[in-house]
Amino acid sequence: MIDESKQELLVAYVLDELDPTTAERVRAEIVTDLEIREFVRQTEDAFASLAHTVPSIEAPTAIPHRILEQERRDIQARPGHRSKIVWLTISWALAAVLAIACLVLSLELRRLRTRVSQVGREVVVLRQENRRITDEMEVLQQKNRLAELRIATLKAQVAAFEASSVVVVWDPNQERGVLQLDKLPPPAPGKDYQLWVIDPKISQPVSAGVIRVPDSGLIRATFQPRQPVQSVSAFAISVERAGGVPEPQGQIIFAGM
Repeated sequence: MIDESKQELLVAYVLDELDPTTAERVRAEIVTDLEIREFVRQTEDAFASLAHTVPSIEAPTAIPHRILEQERRDIQARPGHRSKIVWLTISWALAAVLAIACLVLSLELRRLRTRVSQVGREVVVLRQENRRITDEMEVLQQKNRLAELRIATLKAQVAAFEASSVVVVWDPNQERGVLQLDKLPPPAPGKDYQLWVIDPKISQPVSAGVIRVPDSGLIRATFQPRQPVQSVSAFAISVERAGGVPEPQGQIIFAGM
């Protein structure tokens, strides 16, 4: 996190208000520090956005007229002066008017740059706060999704498979899950294991595909029912002919929720 004094220094760098030595040191930090480089980028973006909101400034119209009017009166009060002196006086008056206008504009520009600097820092802080809130929301959403996951340990329905373990992790929002098998022997030749999803609102179990078991080691696989399901009450695994079947026909070897 960049402290406030460092932020003010970086804002001054963006506004080109630093002396050459300090500016060079800041430029080196920008190259090597990702956080500082990102802050400078956000500040430049903020200033670019604010540039379109700064109102145009007009020089005060009353001051030039007042000065010229006074000069006219002084000239009339001294009729013996030659025209050259008159023109010199007028030129001096115009120079004075321009000098005053430049001073006014300079003060107004300084005020606006100060305001832009303050607003720019506020925009950067708001962007950082927005990013923090967005990150927190993503974490909460992730926690909420994890809380909704359902984990089921399927129990062996046949004694020959009691040494095996089957765990199903089901995501009801995505309507998909992960199946973990351990110590499940490969199926007999011409046979396949097939996973079924039981939905009370559907008359027949819904196929979730054939389970490939090349060996008896630990296996993880994702699955998704062949048709939409609304409320899953159980999962089952049966032994079917190779390639699978549309409805369970073989022996159920695992079931549970």
